Amino acid sequence: MSFEGNLWYNTFTKKVEIMKVSDIMISPVVVTQKNKSVGHVKDVLERKHINAIPVLSAEGEIEGIITATDIAQESNNDRLIENVMTTKTHVVGVSSGVRDAAKMMLKHQVHHLVAMDEGQVVGIVSSMDFVSIVASE
Repeated sequence: MSFEGNLWYNTFTKKVEIMKVSDIMISPVVVTQKNKSVGHVKDVLERKHINAIPVLSAEGEIEGIITATDIAQESNNDRLIENVMTTKTHVVGVSSGVRDAAKMMLKHQVHHLVAMDEGQVVGIVSSMDFVSIVASE
């Protein structure tokens, strides 16, 4: 099926082409440190209605990401998140295009990208942010 003659599709495609990560990311971002407990992070995820939190060192360096999926797989609320977090974190620049961010998510099969600006964690992009783009049209 071809959408090329469809006005909505053409307009949407042009809009996506100019959108940047900074246009869709959640900011400010909630962050945590790896010495926090699973129970603590579970509480934060529920209270903030979010599904992932970047894990930073005391110096602000990215060390990983803890997701609702990671938390759901751990039954011990006292366990430290350093033992259950995902250490392979995918990052994207705030000035990157949303199409590039979406391609990165697909390539690495992840639902969250940490948004960086000048070496600082400034936001997070989730697959739901892309759903919101489509739903808003």
